[in-house]
Amino acid sequence: MPAAQSERSDRLAPADRRGPGGRYEGVDPADPSDEPRERVASRRAARHRNAARGWSWRTVAVMAVVVGVLAGAVALRGILLPTGPRVLVYGDSLMVESQQDFRDAARRSGAGTIRQKIWSGTAPCDWVDDVAATARDFKPVIAVIGFSGNPRPCMAGGDLVESYRRDVTVMVAALTAAGARVYLVEEPATIRDTVDAAGRTQLGLLWEEIASTWPNTTVVRASLAVTDQGRFTPTLPCEPEEPCGPDGRITVRAPDGVHFCPHPVEPAGICAEYSSGARRYGLAVARGVFG
Repeated sequence: MPAAQSERSDRLAPADRRGPGGRYEGVDPADPSDEPRERVASRRAARHRNAARGWSWRTVAVMAVVVGVLAGAVALRGILLPTGPRVLVYGDSLMVESQQDFRDAARRSGAGTIRQKIWSGTAPCDWVDDVAATARDFKPVIAVIGFSGNPRPCMAGGDLVESYRRDVTVMVAALTAAGARVYLVEEPATIRDTVDAAGRTQLGLLWEEIASTWPNTTVVRASLAVTDQGRFTPTLPCEPEEPCGPDGRITVRAPDGVHFCPHPVEPAGICAEYSSGARRYGLAVARGVFG
């Protein structure tokens, strides 16, 4: 045992106050046992007053630190958390491929939190049961819906356009009821699609129909950014700072005639190389949504 501890024990507790095994019983180790009772009581009262003052000072100091930390956390929260409109995105592989460019452009335009529910190969029927709860919990101010015509088992063998009409209408109804403004993204024509005189596909016409029926719903003609006035084209003239080919054109559509990546991955995702089509499409969606 260290000397200081043994000296204090011997001085503060006489041997005749030790209980079984040498433990001190009924003795305040701060008070010698031979002091008058009045002096012991007086010193105890003074010690309690000093302790109370000490604890009060410590309490004030701790509270000051806590308040400072909380104030700093509130200030930091205001700096780090986005304060612009909350954006919710539903979509398939074309939105997956263009997501980074869309997100960057949306942030530059003042968007706050962006929640993307996008997955390659999906259709509205894959998300229709999710939208009501997400709209309630996330409370989006802006909602973007971008699907390009994937047939899915959840359509239960129904007609593709009718299935999209039914499910997208349900999604739009839930989102607008939650206070969101909805943007339906017009998909670009594939190599197999026919388009009308305005360059709209069958789904593009459907988006126009739904938008004309529901309030706070707008069509974004992002398809025009990667097509020849709505008609499929594999290349377009280069934009400034793009890695141009010798003919002044650049690939905007994948070899499959559907996606954007010049050398696509499976399943379709973010391209491992520069993708002019994905960039143009993502920026076009952001411009249509944020102006």
